[in-house]
Amino acid sequence: MAVVRGQVLVALGACLSLAVLQSVAATTYTVGGSAGWTIPATNAKLYTDWVKATTFKLGDILVFKFATNVHNVYRVSKADYDKCVTTSPLEKYETGPASITLNTTGHHYYICAVSGHCAAGQKVSIKVSTAAAPGSSPSPAPVSSPATSASSPAPGSSTSSTTTSSSGSAPGSSPSKSGASHSVSSDAAIFMAILSGFAALFL
Repeated sequence: MAVVRGQVLVALGACLSLAVLQSVAATTYTVGGSAGWTIPATNAKLYTDWVKATTFKLGDILVFKFATNVHNVYRVSKADYDKCVTTSPLEKYETGPASITLNTTGHHYYICAVSGHCAAGQKVSIKVSTAAAPGSSPSPAPVSSPATSASSPAPGSSTSSTTTSSSGSAPGSSPSKSGASHSVSSDAAIFMAILSGFAALFL
């Protein structure tokens, strides 16, 4: 009975650690950076240039900053994106600012459906990768089996966390070039090791 309970605790610890890792690695991006979501004033390739400097991954959040009733956000197919067709959207966001979590890999296409805005360059294509950005999070610590005692973090070890947020700023403010807030932490790995050690006590 004790062995079964220990195995269940180890499995729960692994699941919780994976959830923590995904949360830690997630990044919030303000689409267009300081320009926000608008018709490009001087550079028709504003959003194309903005995307080039960024690697998007599962769990990341896009924040489209715009004034309600002035702009909107439609997610569309590639064919509709290329031709600025607004009649068959996959998703619609009419109220600004709009926050969208990237839950699937591949390309995501967004346009402003207000007449003439997409044709003027208010459109963005996002490619979502499964790989985490370099340095976003450490590898999880190995999970101890019921027959093996778990190791604890070495004395004197330390963790660090750095967060910079731009999602709450108003249009025209000055977030970073990519408009991103990124969280980096090794807490998840230590958390997993602690849970494994806790589970071993019940074996």
